[in-house]
Amino acid sequence: MLAACLHSGVWGIFIILLPEFSARVYGFSETPHEIYLWQGTGLFITLLAVGYGLAFTNPTQHWGILLIGLLAKVLCAIGICGAVLQGQVSSQVLWLIPINDIIWWLPFALIARRGFLANRG
Repeated sequence: MLAACLHSGVWGIFIILLPEFSARVYGFSETPHEIYLWQGTGLFITLLAVGYGLAFTNPTQHWGILLIGLLAKVLCAIGICGAVLQGQVSSQVLWLIPINDIIWWLPFALIARRGFLANRG
């Protein structure tokens, strides 16, 4: 959880502070016209980092945060693949999916499942 917190925190702040450069990393051929919306994505990622930090203190109790994180990671990967298939972004962006999303699927799912089962009662 601490690794997820740090990873998302750095990535979110990167998008907020360097929106033009981060948009190129994400495969945009040009900076989005509504840059504040792109920075809003960075804010969302940074807020997930705060949640992961909270979950780090007691993952079983805060399993819902991890479920939200898992859903965000799965839906983000699907969204990126869809954008590539529609030609909205370069296929070069696909390298981000394993390092930003897929690596977290199993740990988040296992911890969220354990927390759900422990707290359903």
